[in-house]
Amino acid sequence: MDQTKQKRHTVSIDPELMDIVPTFLEYRWQDVASLQDALAHEDPCLIRKIAHNLRGAGKSFGFGAVTGIGMRLERAALTGNWSRISKFIDLLIEYLERVQPVSGR
Repeated sequence: MDQTKQKRHTVSIDPELMDIVPTFLEYRWQDVASLQDALAHEDPCLIRKIAHNLRGAGKSFGFGAVTGIGMRLERAALTGNWSRISKFIDLLIEYLERVQPVSGR
């Protein structure tokens, strides 16, 4: 098996937020579904809205990669670059599959 597929992304989370991290991640999976639907319908406005929310949510919870992907998605949606949008959605999926939140001190 490819070692990059096995690699986990460890993220240190504020201990006070750990109880709600599963809900945060569940919402990101809902975002993925919404992004895929928006991509299928070539809806750049919805993609920008979701991407903007990803930026803020990632920053609030300490998931910098989610913030970065949101920023890239937002820029790609501004130009209607559907192949890049698809790439960043796939990147978000890969990240969510491998992220490992741990309580930071």
